[in-house]
Amino acid sequence: MKKRKKQWLRMCNGMMSGALVLLGFTSCDENSTGTGRCEYGTPYAKYEIKGKVMGEDRQVVSDARILVKNMAPKTDNSRTRVVSSDTVYTKENGEYLYQNTITGYQNFRVVCEDLTGAYEADSMDIKMNPTGGSGWYEGKDNKEVNFELKKKEK
Repeated sequence: MKKRKKQWLRMCNGMMSGALVLLGFTSCDENSTGTGRCEYGTPYAKYEIKGKVMGEDRQVVSDARILVKNMAPKTDNSRTRVVSSDTVYTKENGEYLYQNTITGYQNFRVVCEDLTGAYEADSMDIKMNPTGGSGWYEGKDNKEVNFELKKKEK
C-alpha cells in the first residue's frame, strides 16, 4: 500500500512540475495587449537643451543662471506644476548645455536669469519628443533655446 502511494505521489509531482515548466515558458511570450513582455523598470529618455544667452545689444551674457524645470502634465482642472528643477550657468561665450536622463516628463520650462541684475529674466516652455528608443528606453531629443534678454529699466 505504501509503495503504491509513493508511486502515485511521484507521478502527480512529475505532472505538476511539467505543468509549471510549460506555464513558465508561456509567461516569456507577449502579453495579451500585444505590447510586448511585461518588464520591471521605468521608461526613461535622454534630453539635451542647449543655447546662447545674449542681451538686446547683442552682447553675450556670461554666468547667467539657466533653470530647467520639469513640468507635470496639465490635467483638466489643474495648473501646470513644477516637479523638479536643475540649474546650469552660461560660459564666457554665453552658451549653456543641459543634459539629463529623465523618467516620465517631456514638458520643460527653461528660465534664464542674469545674476548681475542688468537684464530682465525670460523663460520659454518646450516639449521634448524622444525618438529612436526601444523597450524602456524611449529615445533622445535635443532642443536649442536661445535667449535675447532685455535691459532692465532704471
